[in-house]
Amino acid sequence: MKYLFTGSKYIGEYVDGRMEGKAKYILPTETIYVGEMKDGVFHGERTLYFPSGTQYDAVWENGLVWLNSPIWTHLEKSPSAITIVETASITPSRG
Repeated sequence: MKYLFTGSKYIGEYVDGRMEGKAKYILPTETIYVGEMKDGVFHGERTLYFPSGTQYDAVWENGLVWLNSPIWTHLEKSPSAITIVETASITPSRG
């Protein structure tokens, strides 16, 4: 596990010093991303798991969620949840 300057934790593969391949990315809020990384950002059909038990499935393309792709398993009650989803994958890594 590698601790990042953002306070996040990263468990996964690296290619040329960038997060790349299968990964588990744990945000400081304990929200967990499980999926693929590409060039240091979330990529592909993957999932965010919130501490409340909410699951957010989406298609990520180069760190951004594709419009109309997300599916919430349970309604997230936290007002910060959307902000987490929007910013989780666009925070650069110094890894």
